[in-house]
Amino acid sequence: MRIEIDLANRTTRKIEKNFLRKIVRGTLTLAELKFAAVKLSLVFVKRAEIRRLNRIWRGKNQATDVLSFNYSSGYNKKKASRQSRLEGEIVLSPEIIAKSAKVNGLCFQDELAFIFSHGILHLSGLRHGQKMYAIQDRVAALNKK
Repeated sequence: MRIEIDLANRTTRKIEKNFLRKIVRGTLTLAELKFAAVKLSLVFVKRAEIRRLNRIWRGKNQATDVLSFNYSSGYNKKKASRQSRLEGEIVLSPEIIAKSAKVNGLCFQDELAFIFSHGILHLSGLRHGQKMYAIQDRVAALNKK
């Protein structure tokens, strides 16, 4: 699987692309999703910006940790082919993620793995539920190794 990540970091938080690739690969492997290529645009923004985007796109006037925008035509596990691509944009707020990490007793990187995985799973067509959260937990646990 070829993974291409375009990273725009509009914050002071240092983010490693190799770590992000590891999370993409781990998430899709654990979810048993096979793509020939993954092309993601990742944007790390401040609290005010993600709040503005959440208001525009979801009608919710509050800050959130992650927003996902799928650019692919969708993924059908039964009809997956070597040409299947996952394309989209994920917007993350390190400020919100850091706050959640503190509340959950985790380091920033572990919480980022959990939240970034959540965004990837949404791009892949998964909805909130037990399966999604179990995959996220496993990805975060893999990060600790």
